[in-house]
Amino acid sequence: MNIKKLVTYHFYFAVWFSILCGIAAFNDPDLVIVDEEGMFGPLRNNLLFAVGYILIGQIGLWALRYQKGGYLEALVMAYTFMATGFGARIYAEVNGLPVSNTFVMALFYFAFAHALYYFVARPKDPDATSPQS
Repeated sequence: MNIKKLVTYHFYFAVWFSILCGIAAFNDPDLVIVDEEGMFGPLRNNLLFAVGYILIGQIGLWALRYQKGGYLEALVMAYTFMATGFGARIYAEVNGLPVSNTFVMALFYFAFAHALYYFVARPKDPDATSPQS
């Protein structure tokens, strides 16, 4: 198996894993912020909205672009995951929230998987992805 196929399979795994993790975060919001006393309800919901937007984006991109070789979209999602990870850290610092380190590390892992797919798996020739006449 060559490296491009391995990176592509890893990317597909990361996409589905991110979708499953997003669904899990909605079923158990304590995966994002541990809130035993109910103090962080609205603040925690703001981060859950971000998770929801990413989840909807991942599902939409999987259905419409990734299966057809949406490499640029994967790079945009890598930036989105990374920006959300950094943003969650800053948001937690400003508001005094106990954001889960696992949540932030998962976002960085998904960003890495998407960026790796863009830089390694995409064809070097721009005409390689266009249909032949």
